[in-house]
Amino acid sequence: MNARLYSYTTGYCAQCRALVTARILNEDDAIWLETLCPAHGNARTLISSDPGWYESSREYVKPRQIPFALGTDEFRGCPDSCGLCTQHRQHTCLPVAEITSRCNLECPVCLKTPGDEFGMTPEEFRHALARLIECEGSVPLLNLSGGEPTVHPHFPEFLRICREMGVIQPSVSTNGLKLRADPEMRALFRETGTVVSLQFDGFRPETWQRLRGGDFSDTKLELIRLLEEEGVRYSLVATIAKGVNDDEVTAIADFFFASKALSLMFQPIAFTGAASANFGEAERMTIDDVLRALYKSRHIKEGDFNPLPCAHPGCFTLSYYFQVARDRFYSLKEFLGKEAFLDVVSNRSLPGLDRAGHEAIRARIYDCWSAADSIADNQQVLARIKSILKELEGGKFSAKAAFDVGSSVLRSVFIHGFMDAGSFDIGRLMKCCNHYLQADGRLTPMCSLNVTG
Repeated sequence: MNARLYSYTTGYCAQCRALVTARILNEDDAIWLETLCPAHGNARTLISSDPGWYESSREYVKPRQIPFALGTDEFRGCPDSCGLCTQHRQHTCLPVAEITSRCNLECPVCLKTPGDEFGMTPEEFRHALARLIECEGSVPLLNLSGGEPTVHPHFPEFLRICREMGVIQPSVSTNGLKLRADPEMRALFRETGTVVSLQFDGFRPETWQRLRGGDFSDTKLELIRLLEEEGVRYSLVATIAKGVNDDEVTAIADFFFASKALSLMFQPIAFTGAASANFGEAERMTIDDVLRALYKSRHIKEGDFNPLPCAHPGCFTLSYYFQVARDRFYSLKEFLGKEAFLDVVSNRSLPGLDRAGHEAIRARIYDCWSAADSIADNQQVLARIKSILKELEGGKFSAKAAFDVGSSVLRSVFIHGFMDAGSFDIGRLMKCCNHYLQADGRLTPMCSLNVTG
């Protein structure tokens, strides 16, 4: 079969770690990124197993939003100018602060390299957050990561700093081991309104053994029970590897919709850090691989998902679901209409946290209330919509209040495709809106730091 060339870009030679010319092409009914290294020849990596999805995803692109301030005025080439630099094509939608490299697990699938010791002090964190606010104006969401952030000796202080400096919704990426063992820490999450972003890769013991080095299947379910009983907000994050737990994607989605989790993130395996030594190309997953499994869930249908318009289409794909009854969900895209949906989710970490998005969602709820024959087809649904309207009414707009209302009625499902050396694409990197906060105040695209160090 003749190859169809889409574009040229700059990639990364996995052998010599040099930036090289690369091209994206359709061959053998799949989409590949092929690097052209003068020293080591050509190599190619699968980036999409569905050419139709790949081509349609390129249609969802919105104009960039420039930060109020940049980290560097000097452009020395990508990725060596990160800060953000003058050539970066997107602001920060979801900032992540890696506050420690310490961890209480040694996961075979970890994106980080064992032995890279670092830790952020509360003072450094405060400085980095102040710089982020200078660049963005406000911080709707901020994720604390690591390592395992809950083992940082000053972890509670980081949460207090988030609250003091106006972060609307902090979250913490965690394996949950310390949370399960420590009621006081769960109380800290509840009191500060922090979301537990819980590592949740499946249900089978062998899944956990392969990805995390031990059987944590019962531990995770017990922690979720405790979080729900104690009123702690949480989300689920699943790393997916082909032949390991790709057949559990549908079950994870069904579990999510039956739970009280706010969101569900799927992360197809990326071969950086420890994962590059423990896994190989046979286990590579693409965004569309995950999508095909998600379509088997009774709550999800084809057409629900779109790439995040402000990022590169190969980075994020997402859908939001509006819950109108205990077991009834409608996609926000269907609820708002395609164009309104794209406007609401573009350049935002969550829909409805700005006035324009909030008003668009509220107006659509009013439409449903006024014309109850379209979506609200029984008294239970009507009662739910009426209760939402009461929550949205009155008072001055507040992003925090909007989040509180939204978290009670919206569920989100994301697929985040991290890059590794084989799939590294400078074109994607320059559109990244998912950035690490550095201790010196710079902002660095996550995949740049994960791949190039």
